[in-house]
Amino acid sequence: MHRFFIFLYYLISKNKLLSVLFAAGIALICLFFASKINFEEDINQIIPKNEKSDLTAKVLKQLNFSDKIIVIIENKSKEDNFQLSETADTFLQKIEPLQKYIGSVQGKVNDNEISETFDFVNQNLPLFLDKNDYKEIARKLNKDSIARQVENNYISLASPTSLVTKEFIKKDPLGITFLGIKKLNALNISKDFKLENSYIVTKDGKNLLLFLDPKNKSNDTKHNEAFINKLNEIKDNLNKQFKGKTEISYFGSPVIAVANAQQIKKDIQNTVMISMTVLLILLIYYFRNFFTPIIVFLPTVFSVLLALLILYFIKDKISAISLSVGAILIGITIDYALHILTHYKHNNNIEELYKEITQPIILSSATTAVSFLCLVFVRSEALKDLGLFAAITVILSSVTALIIVPQLYHPKKEKKANTNFIDKIGSYPYEKNKPLIIGCSVIIIACLFGFRHVGFNEDIGDLNYIPKDLKISEAKLQKLSDITSNPFIRFHMEILRKKPFQKIQH
Repeated sequence: MHRFFIFLYYLISKNKLLSVLFAAGIALICLFFASKINFEEDINQIIPKNEKSDLTAKVLKQLNFSDKIIVIIENKSKEDNFQLSETADTFLQKIEPLQKYIGSVQGKVNDNEISETFDFVNQNLPLFLDKNDYKEIARKLNKDSIARQVENNYISLASPTSLVTKEFIKKDPLGITFLGIKKLNALNISKDFKLENSYIVTKDGKNLLLFLDPKNKSNDTKHNEAFINKLNEIKDNLNKQFKGKTEISYFGSPVIAVANAQQIKKDIQNTVMISMTVLLILLIYYFRNFFTPIIVFLPTVFSVLLALLILYFIKDKISAISLSVGAILIGITIDYALHILTHYKHNNNIEELYKEITQPIILSSATTAVSFLCLVFVRSEALKDLGLFAAITVILSSVTALIIVPQLYHPKKEKKANTNFIDKIGSYPYEKNKPLIIGCSVIIIACLFGFRHVGFNEDIGDLNYIPKDLKISEAKLQKLSDITSNPFIRFHMEILRKKPFQKIQH
């Protein structure tokens, strides 16, 4: 095995310029294809799947309610009867430019829907009436009742509300249809909500609710991110405009999904940057120069790019969560380069170097890669991608380290050996320290008895990252008569999406 790397070493040494151009070309190709990878930012990809859970996931994806965004407009003024409709009207105007993201807005009953409901009940009135209603109709046919109803109709037609009521009066002068409409109220959809200025408002008038139905599914965070960012901007601007009067907040799975996707990206960037920074500082301190740590990191960077290139051709989508192992991979893969550096420092003969280190490094990376490949057999898509990405990166990093490091690193003979705390830690004879051995033994024995008492979080909901403002919105919804499971909300969404009781007509 070592003969192959010796051959490569001399081949590259004789054709340095061509080798550099070849390596740069491969890096550019890897970068190009890596930029084309479609990353899956759905946190649910980490959940193990089987036939039963797959069916559940499909059902949940078919439920439109799970993709809705519930907007809460809260009364912050000191007036109990403050009209929330002004803020709602302004909000609806502001989101008009976002129609490419929004399929429909529910929560406001317009005149057409009221008219359709009235016409439907009027045309199917016998289906809604009982014996008591017929007695009421008989009473309405009395001369006194007719005279009173005509007087009420006249007053209504003379008032500003005549724009709405005149059509109802023309169709039903005696108001018999309203006996059927009362039956809809008798369904007892909810005692906690009412209609105010055509909007759904809580009974105390302190909260107004709107429902946004995004065109994209909640797990399509790539497109939803731009929508949520613009929605946040509108929310912040309106909260400033109506400060002290109303406050807008919202909650829903699309918002949580975007927050999770953004947090995953942020966490990956932060962990990788922190690990690289700490390792660079330690390596610069140890080697007393800046160039050597760069050599140490080069095989890792190159292997990551190659791994992404391979994944591009074997996977349609890659879970972004799989890249979260990046910080761990950096710590694992630079060990191969450090191992080569240490040996090369004490043995300048390149052929002897490869004879000593090639087999141990390849075997070490192979065993680590196999450990990661075990994740391919789990039922979690994210963990499968993680295992595949890590295994490919580890095995490639050992190979690239054997090729790159000896070419770039040329050890110099030091006149005086410099020792630092890292050298002291490494050279300390731990095996001769009896108190340390006894202490470690006691800790190991204690762990054998104590590991059974470790508790695990079994709440799958904790997988989601929920920002503070969304937690506040969630708490508001829970106070509003457990809105997330309220049948009134489901009924209202259906009645606004379809014509009222369309199926009964057939």
